[in-house]
Amino acid sequence: MTTIPQLLNDDGSASVATAIMTSHHGFRRDLEQFSLALGRLSELDAERVAALSEEWTHFRHKLHGHHTAEDTGLFPSLRAQHPSLTTVIEGLDADHRRIAPLLADGDRAFAELSASAGTATEVVERLRTLLAPHLATEEAQLFPWLRAAKQFPPPATEEELALYAEGFAWSCHGVAPEVVERLNDILPAALVERLPAARAAFAARYQRVWGSARAGAARTPLPEWIP
Repeated sequence: MTTIPQLLNDDGSASVATAIMTSHHGFRRDLEQFSLALGRLSELDAERVAALSEEWTHFRHKLHGHHTAEDTGLFPSLRAQHPSLTTVIEGLDADHRRIAPLLADGDRAFAELSASAGTATEVVERLRTLLAPHLATEEAQLFPWLRAAKQFPPPATEEELALYAEGFAWSCHGVAPEVVERLNDILPAALVERLPAARAAFAARYQRVWGSARAGAARTPLPEWIP
């Protein structure tokens, strides 16, 4: 049985591993929400269908950006520092190549959501099937090497600062408050200042799309309300 890692280190501190694993929490949370919402599609009005389609666009950009950052930064760095990880990273790279066409399939399916939910449901389930072992492998094999990294790189531009604020608001929605507080300890001050407004904006969007702003209080990258 796979052990689900804690978001915080054993000493209660946050690390770069914490920051990345909150993204994993966000991916799992949103895929579950998509699955639930698509199963109720016949009950949704046109406004909710539009909201789901828009939220898919946000989700796919998050996932694509996450994998691009890994392909161009995290994976090469870890491979150089720890050659023993090469085989694991090659497998994760192969997963990324399989995910890219699924995102394109999702773009088409959610564009036609008002006509049928069948294809979108299939895409979501295929993504969940592929991402479950992929995320678990990263968490078990790669992220232990990031537990000692206690400083998140500062944004280089105002645009990047806004992007990071929106990204952490998304990934940490439903994460336990004490984890969020410790994560703030390692984030740049300018970013921490932006987060309250970004979190409020995202909570409002979450409410609009999913019908409730409640998302739990996870201490692992797996939302505790997901079976």
